[in-house]
Amino acid sequence: MIVKRTATLVFLLCLLIKTEVVLAQNEQVFADSISFVDFLKAQGEIPGLNYRLIDSSGKIISTALAPEVGGIVDYSQALAIQDSVLNRGSVESTLEFLVYNESSSFEASQEYVSNLLRNGDIVVNTPDSVNRKDLISLANKERYSPLLSGPYSYIGDYKIFAVISTITLFFVFAFAMIFFMVLYKARRNRKEKLVASYDEQIVGPLSEILFEKSLEELESLSNEELYLSFPENQLKKPIYMQVLVGRILALNKKMKGDFKLKLKALYKRLDLDKLSIEKLKSTKWDRIVTGMVEVNEMDYTEALVWVKKHVNSPNFHIRSQAVATLLNLSENIDLTFLRDQSFPLSRWQQMNYLRIIKHLHSTRNLHLGNLFDSENQSIRLFGYKLVRVIGRVDLLADLESKFPFTEIEDKIEIIKTFEYLGVPALSELINGSLTSENIKLASIAARAAGVIGDQSTAQLIIKILNDAPGFKLKMTLMKSLQSLNVQLYNQFIEENLSPDLQRISQHLSDPLLQDV
Repeated sequence: MIVKRTATLVFLLCLLIKTEVVLAQNEQVFADSISFVDFLKAQGEIPGLNYRLIDSSGKIISTALAPEVGGIVDYSQALAIQDSVLNRGSVESTLEFLVYNESSSFEASQEYVSNLLRNGDIVVNTPDSVNRKDLISLANKERYSPLLSGPYSYIGDYKIFAVISTITLFFVFAFAMIFFMVLYKARRNRKEKLVASYDEQIVGPLSEILFEKSLEELESLSNEELYLSFPENQLKKPIYMQVLVGRILALNKKMKGDFKLKLKALYKRLDLDKLSIEKLKSTKWDRIVTGMVEVNEMDYTEALVWVKKHVNSPNFHIRSQAVATLLNLSENIDLTFLRDQSFPLSRWQQMNYLRIIKHLHSTRNLHLGNLFDSENQSIRLFGYKLVRVIGRVDLLADLESKFPFTEIEDKIEIIKTFEYLGVPALSELINGSLTSENIKLASIAARAAGVIGDQSTAQLIIKILNDAPGFKLKMTLMKSLQSLNVQLYNQFIEENLSPDLQRISQHLSDPLLQDV
């Protein structure tokens, strides 16, 4: 078996050697015939290659310098003899190539010289040959030794070096990533075990305090007695404190009455309130939000001073939670903190604040009028919506006085507020908006005119209809006119035979299409 493998290996090596020989034979030495002629001129004598002159009939031209037998050995000399024969007026001559004294074509002679060069049978003349120094021959006799050897030999080839470097970096990063993933997983598992262990330690003492001690007893407990339930060394551990706060907050959401008071008293006795304040002073947004949630859940009003500092924070989550906490805990809510916000209110923020205000407006003094003076348009619009939703009819006079000086979006919301509450407004509020060039404002005013307009509004509607407004606005105006004055509406329909007006009238009079 070993002999068979050895024979196969030797055969493959021989095959590779023969392949190199064949490939070398196919290698092109001269690019074209001109380069071959230039080589012959520069080289001079070439072993086995001679030249002779023949006339047009193929007869050999013999001279003293060009004997009939043997021929000329130097190509440049052959060209010079050819020129001398031509100058003497003899017949035209042609230079014939001889390879080992046998007539040969130009191409065959070129191939013959190429083979000599490939096999190293001739030495190419170079400028150094004047000094009898052949660098190629000297290099062939000198044994090759690479510049870099041993383990550094791969660095010599930049391509191999680049590939090896890329693979090495890949493995380094792969191992680093695996290491950090394992480390992260180990830390997370350790934290989960600690949380479960601390939770078991906290549940028992917390239940004992809530169900076996009164509020007075809890407040009168000394620190030593309190540390029996919650060890002092454990209270210094962040994870233990995190679990304790989470348990107290969860119970506070579910408990009522004295239980909530006990939890709040325990929250302060264990200095968890200070921990919440430290979170409010943090530079990380998630810790700040967590601190505000704790303050909000535990009704810790003493921390509102730090909460107010985050009302105009560029972080959306901090800003939203800060406003919600102030709305929940402030006794006298003047809303100046919301009025002075420079960031626009999102729909989610408006819904969240509205839910809180609807729950508190009956027990708290809300100064909604402050929102009307905000430089932030989204807050002004939110104030108008609050008037509409809460039903603060006492603020409509303020809205009416501000209407002429407000922007288009503000006017639209104010008109919607008057329409929703059904309180008649000054004729200038509706009539002036009906003639506005803003189509949206005119459409809103046309819809509200049927609810809060008067007879002057009805006359103005007829005038606008005679000016042929757009179809959608025309339909809204006719519906409002019908609500304001049915007689005037019928008279207008009888006097105007416009196809659009007749179709709209049929639509409005059809009971099946009243809400379409």
